[in-house]
Amino acid sequence: MVPKLDIDSLADGIPVIDEEAVGFYKLNCMASFYNQGHASGVKLKVEYENVKKTFEVCWSGEMTSQQKRNYADLNRATDHAACAIALLLIKEMTELTAIEQARIGTSVDYYLIPKAQNNNLIVNQATARLEISGILCQNENNTVERRIKKKVKRLKANNLPTFIVVVEFSKPWVKIIKI
Repeated sequence: MVPKLDIDSLADGIPVIDEEAVGFYKLNCMASFYNQGHASGVKLKVEYENVKKTFEVCWSGEMTSQQKRNYADLNRATDHAACAIALLLIKEMTELTAIEQARIGTSVDYYLIPKAQNNNLIVNQATARLEISGILCQNENNTVERRIKKKVKRLKANNLPTFIVVVEFSKPWVKIIKI
């Protein structure tokens, strides 16, 4: 049985995403997957360390014509969709979850804490960082591997472990590394 990544459940166990934001991320995922000819139930191959796993990415509903126009900027949609997929995968494949969105200039996208940590504390100490990138359709000049290499070079020197997640939507697959 293929495990599921349910976009509708994005707020469950991921403190950085509240219920009001789920629809936004869901529509970005739908726009990115639909643009590449995929529907709910699409298989997503994931590589992390020595593990190769396949997930079924699911969501409910269909996009309206108005929503398609609202999410027509596929560069933005791909970035937000990649965040949703990455946040779900980090929660599924590690003992971590995202607690806070990083500010611009910090060189990463999110801060992570152990899933078991109380996320209601006023001060939560991040134990890892998360950097995410999305590719709608990779080509010879824009590949998952190239994005990973650039990010590793840029993010290597830090006292916190950093997860890099690159999501590709045309032949849906994800590579996750920890540095």
